[in-house]
Amino acid sequence: MTDISSQLAQPASDIPEGFASLSQGVFHASTIVFPDVASFLHRQEQAHTGYSYGQNGTPTHYALAHKLSELEGGGYTTLVPSGLAAIVLVNSMLLGAGDHVLLPDTIYGPTLTVTQTLFAKWGVRHTIYPNDAGADIADFFEDTTKLVWTESPASNSMEMQDIPAIVAAAHARQIKVAIDNTWATALGFRALDAGVDFSIQALTKYVGGHSDLLMGAVSTRDEASHHELRRTAELLGYYVAPDECFLALRGLPTLALRMERQYASALRMAEFLQSHATIDQLHYPPLPGDAYHHLWKRDFKLGNGLLSFTLKQNELAVIEKFVAALKLFTLGNSWGGVHSLIAVAPQRAPKTGWLLRLHVGVEHVDDLLEDVRVALDAL
Repeated sequence: MTDISSQLAQPASDIPEGFASLSQGVFHASTIVFPDVASFLHRQEQAHTGYSYGQNGTPTHYALAHKLSELEGGGYTTLVPSGLAAIVLVNSMLLGAGDHVLLPDTIYGPTLTVTQTLFAKWGVRHTIYPNDAGADIADFFEDTTKLVWTESPASNSMEMQDIPAIVAAAHARQIKVAIDNTWATALGFRALDAGVDFSIQALTKYVGGHSDLLMGAVSTRDEASHHELRRTAELLGYYVAPDECFLALRGLPTLALRMERQYASALRMAEFLQSHATIDQLHYPPLPGDAYHHLWKRDFKLGNGLLSFTLKQNELAVIEKFVAALKLFTLGNSWGGVHSLIAVAPQRAPKTGWLLRLHVGVEHVDDLLEDVRVALDAL
């Protein structure tokens, strides 16, 4: 008789037919088993479409990737450990020594840092172009330009870009375009429909929605590019845990509801801040009167809960007093969850002083407005 220790070591039986659940099963695996030597020796042939090793994907991974591709309006999605990892993956797949990449002057800080350090060390050159370049971005193209990064709105200053114009200019020269579409998600802006080649998201933000996971995604409509992204991710050792995938899958059914609520509340917050005597500048493209409202209204279907502003009294002591007076807005980095947050950042040169970034959560908007009003009135 087989010893019980040997029996316990065997894999459990398959899930029986007829079992159905509204939630995705979580499959943990490093080792994938094969029925025979031939399938084992050819396992890498299905590394991008089937199961070959835990790092390459389990049913939980593929379920999330497929749902995100649906959200993007079709195509293929690669999962990575963070939003920054998604940016590094696109760069690593497309760029090599001697290549040139363009970054807008409002780009996410870590994207600039990793380009200036790691990719520069590996022989990749970069140029910063004006955020409002539009079709004039062609003036910055070089013979070795392979990629243009975009981010609209920018995550701090909320400045927007004319993405269709940039795409048209880049594609005329066979240059790829990538966008950090975390602010809007594909619910707000279908970047791939606009011709963008690579749409990346920090799933940490709105898709996860509860400030309890770290993950990123790269979506594309080009199958060959998707397979190359998967190969590159494997070389980089990128791996996403199935538990994190489950959390992202859990967040997707409420994504639209959360964003619609947070957008409506943020719009009311922006309207209130716009008329308050202590506010110097307000940045929120969905608000009529914002400098970039025309681009948002033309290209976007939905806003979100993230906005920023500066105070007329822009000394750090005043900023500290304002933040300390808030009761419902917690001081913390990141955004996109159900909780209201505030963050403080130095303004981008040549401006000086401090920028306040508010993320409006799902708390009742009247309570949030009163919280901010009391804190501002105390200055």
